Amino acid sequence: MPAELLETAARIFRAEAADGYRDRVVIGGLSGFAARLQDVAQGDQVADLLGDYGALPPEERAARLDAAQSLLTSPLPLGEVARSAGEGYARADTLPSPSPSPTGRGSAAPHGVTLATRIDTLRGVGPVRARLYTRLGIHVVGDLLFHFPVRHQAFPPVSTIGDLFFKPEGSVEGTLERLEVESLPRGLKRLRATVRDATGSVHAVWLRHGVARIGINTGERIALSGRLILQGRQLVFENPDYERADGPPIHTRRLVPIHPLTAGLSDKELRGRIFWALTHFAASVVDPLPESVRARHALIGIDRALWQMHFPDSADEYADARRRFAFEELLTIQLMVLRRRITWRQDPSPSLPRQQRALDALEGGLPFELTRAQRRVADEILGDMALSKPMTRLLQGEVGSGKTAVAALALMNAVAGGYQGVLMAPTEILAEQHFATVAGLFEAAGPGLEAVLGRRPAVTLLTGSVKGKARTRAYEAVATGEADLVVGTQALIQERLEFARLGLVIVDEQHRFGVRQRVSLRRRAGSDGEGVPHLLVMTATPIPRTLALSLYGDLDLSAIDEMPPGRQFPRTRLLGSDERDLAYERVRRAAERGEQSFVICPLVEESEALQAKSATEEYERLRAGELANLRLALLHGRMRAADKDAIMRAFRDHEYDVLVSTAVVEVGVDVPNATVMLIEGAERFGLAQLHQFRGRVGRGGQPSVCILLTEPPDPDANERLAAVVETTNGLELAERDLRLRGPGDYFGVRQSGMPELKVARLDDAPLVESARASAAQILAADPELARDEHRALATHLAEFVAGAGDPS
Repeated sequence: MPAELLETAARIFRAEAADGYRDRVVIGGLSGFAARLQDVAQGDQVADLLGDYGALPPEERAARLDAAQSLLTSPLPLGEVARSAGEGYARADTLPSPSPSPTGRGSAAPHGVTLATRIDTLRGVGPVRARLYTRLGIHVVGDLLFHFPVRHQAFPPVSTIGDLFFKPEGSVEGTLERLEVESLPRGLKRLRATVRDATGSVHAVWLRHGVARIGINTGERIALSGRLILQGRQLVFENPDYERADGPPIHTRRLVPIHPLTAGLSDKELRGRIFWALTHFAASVVDPLPESVRARHALIGIDRALWQMHFPDSADEYADARRRFAFEELLTIQLMVLRRRITWRQDPSPSLPRQQRALDALEGGLPFELTRAQRRVADEILGDMALSKPMTRLLQGEVGSGKTAVAALALMNAVAGGYQGVLMAPTEILAEQHFATVAGLFEAAGPGLEAVLGRRPAVTLLTGSVKGKARTRAYEAVATGEADLVVGTQALIQERLEFARLGLVIVDEQHRFGVRQRVSLRRRAGSDGEGVPHLLVMTATPIPRTLALSLYGDLDLSAIDEMPPGRQFPRTRLLGSDERDLAYERVRRAAERGEQSFVICPLVEESEALQAKSATEEYERLRAGELANLRLALLHGRMRAADKDAIMRAFRDHEYDVLVSTAVVEVGVDVPNATVMLIEGAERFGLAQLHQFRGRVGRGGQPSVCILLTEPPDPDANERLAAVVETTNGLELAERDLRLRGPGDYFGVRQSGMPELKVARLDDAPLVESARASAAQILAADPELARDEHRALATHLAEFVAGAGDPS
C-alpha cells in the first residue's frame, strides 16, 4: 500500500471519529474518498464498506469506520476471510481451500487463534464491530460454529448460460465482461453486469446506494445465483447473490445458510466468518457424545454435523445434522434432570405409612364424593410417602379438578403420622384461599379427627403480611411443633424459620416457583434432623408428556384427568373485532344480574412496561366508554405485589364488577361470582393460556362464557382459535400449542433451569424418549460421568447446567 495514501486515510479516519462521525471531514463525503482506495490492498473492501456511509446512523458509522481501519492497518493474511463488514463479498483468493464437505480434517488454524479467542481480537473486527457479534451471543471464535442458521436458501447447481432459458432461477459461472453504472434519483445507482461463458451471455442488475462496485474486476470469473426475468429477448438476473467463481461456493450455487442477524451486520460478512471458523476449527471441537451413544442412535460426528448444519450438501445431510444436535440437547437436559432426581433421593426421608382412620375421617367431612381420578392419584402420593426415600411428584389437574382435596389428604396423612406439613402458594391471596379451604375441610371433619388424633389439627397462616407479634408466635408454633400445618408464601423459605418435624412440602402452581425455590425449601426443611421431607408440586397447566419429561423430568407425574360430576364448563365464543359491541353487552348484562367479568388485554411481547401501558389505556377507554356505568378495577404486572393482592381481594369480595387485567391475572384465585371471561387480541395468546383463562369463570355453578375477540381477520389464527371453541380438553390443546408455538410459551420453561434450545423440539416424542432412555442408561453405568468416554460429556453437562443457573 502506498505509504502516503495509507497515512492520508489514517488521518481522515481519525479526524472523522473526532468530529463525531458527521461525514463532513472530506469534501463529497467519506464514501467518495473511500472509492480512491480501490487500487490498494484491501481497498476494494474498504470502498464497499464505506459506500453508503453518509446514509448510516452515527453508531453504525462508528462501527464501519472501525472495521475499515482494521482492514487497512491489519490486512487479513491468506487463508482468512477478507470480507469483514458491509454488503460486500468474500474474496476467493483469501478464502480457505477445504471443501465444505470435509473428511474430518480442516485447514491449520491461524497462528495464535483458538476456539476461545475473543471475537474482538480478530483482524477486521475490532472492539466496536465486535458489539454487533455480541448482540448475537457470539463472544469467542467457538460461538461462530454454533450460531446455527434459521433456514437455507436453495440455489440450484451451476448450469451453462445457454441452459438458463425458461428457468425461474439459476446459478452460473462465467467471466465478467462489462459493468455499467447508471445514476438514479436519491443517490441510487443501477449496476448492470454482463457475464459470459462458452454458451452465451447473461445480464445481472443490482440497485445500490453509495459506491458502484461489486468487488470483482472485468476479466475475472464470477458466480451468480438468483431469480431470472426476461427483459425483451435478454435474460437477466435480478439482484442476484454473487462471489468469485474460483473459490469454494459460500454465497451461491448451493444450499446457502441464512443466519440470525442484527442491524449493521450483513449476511455475507457473518456467513464468511462462519465458513472461516468451520474450516480452521470444526475438526478441533471435542464431541461430547460418546462414540457408543453415536453408534447406538446412528448419529454423525460433531465435525461433519457442524459443516452440514451450516453448509449442507443436501436436505438429507442437513436433517442428519439437526437430528444429531437435537439429540445432544435433549440428552443433556435428561442428564441434568435425572442427576437432580438421583441427588435428591440420596438423602433419607421419613416413612409416613398410610393413616387410614384419619384419612377416612377427613373424607367423611368432605361436602362431595372424590372422583376415581382423585382416588387414584391420592393412592400414588400416599404410596410414595410410605417409603423412606423422598417423594418428588408433580400433580397436574385442571382448574376445578380437585387438586386441593388431594393435597389435604396428603397433609392429613403427614399430620396423623406425627409430622408437619407445608402448603406453599406463589401469592398471598392464593395462600389465604388455600388456608381458608384446608382449614375449612379440617374443621368439617373435626369430630372425626378428634376421635382419631385426640385433637383437631392446628393450621397456621404465614405470609409477608403477618407481622410483629403474630409473626413471632407463628414462628414459635412452627418450631415447637404446635403448628401441624403451615400455609404460606415464599416467606416459608426464609432462614429464620425452623420446623420441628417437617414431613411433607406441597408447592402449588409450580411454574411460579421453579427449581431454585424448590431446592431452597427442601434444603431448609432438612435442617431439623428428620431427613428430607416428601415433595409434591401442583399445577393447573396441562403439560404434554414430552414437556413434562424435560421440564419436570426429575419428578414422577400424577394427573387428575377427570372433572367432578356436575362441573359446568364455560361456553366459548369466537368473535371478530366488528362484533366487539356484542361482547361488551354480555359484560353489561352480567353486571345487571350481579355477576362479574374479567377483561384480559392483548399480549404485548416487547416488555412488561408496554403491557402495563396497554392495560392502563384499555382500562381508561372502557371506563369512559362501553363500561362507563360499571365498577372497574385494573391489574397489571408493574404493580406492587401488595397492590395486586388488594385488587384481587376487592374483586373477589365483589367491590368491582369488572377486572381489566394483563395476562398476570392470578391463576388459581377463586372468584365464584365471575361468569364472563373476555379476551381481547386472543390470537396473541397460546391455546394453553387461553384455556387457563377460561377456567377462571363458572366456578360458582352459574352458566358462564369465554369470549375470544380477534383483531382483523386472520384465517390461520381463527383456525387455531377454533380448537379452543371446539374442545374443553386442556391436554389436547396443550399438545397442539406445543407443536405450533414451541415450549417458550409454557409456564415454567424459563423458571425450570433449562436454557433456550437451539435445535431440539420438545414435541419430538420419539427423540425425547430416546434421549431419556440413553441418559438413564449412562447414569446407571456411570453416575458421576467419571469414565474416560464420558469426560467430554461431563464437561458439556457442567457448562449446560451453569448456563441454566441450575442450583441443584
